[in-house]
Amino acid sequence: MKNLKVKNANKIIFIENKANYRDYIQNKINKGEFVVYHGGMYGEVKGQFFKKLYEATKESEFYHWSDIDIGGFKIFARLKKIIPNLKTYMMDTEAFYSKRQYWKEMSKEYREKLARLKEQEEYSYFYDVIDEMLKNNSKLEQEAFI
Repeated sequence: MKNLKVKNANKIIFIENKANYRDYIQNKINKGEFVVYHGGMYGEVKGQFFKKLYEATKESEFYHWSDIDIGGFKIFARLKKIIPNLKTYMMDTEAFYSKRQYWKEMSKEYREKLARLKEQEEYSYFYDVIDEMLKNNSKLEQEAFI
């Protein structure tokens, strides 16, 4: 791919989960948004596409929406290496508490892995929500927002 143009988009949203992606583009998309189905931890080819998309639309705002869990945090951190101005979407403490009826309990091993993320600067965007997750022994799947 040599030339990529995205017209009339001032907000690019990456959505990890296919069900959430479909729901968003059918029911929640706003004018000026370009929504990308992310599909989890991506490979090299998808990463190259994301880089081309960023280079073609640098003036846009970029967001990533994933599970509020270790996997979602890791996907965000990896994507942020390609898109330096990437922000989270629906992955903060407010979003976490808004769907408390859908929380999933964490195992001891999972809690330990989650706590270790606070030792790494690349996860600083999630320190607050990690604290709340640990306090409540819970994580949240993205599907709760459908």
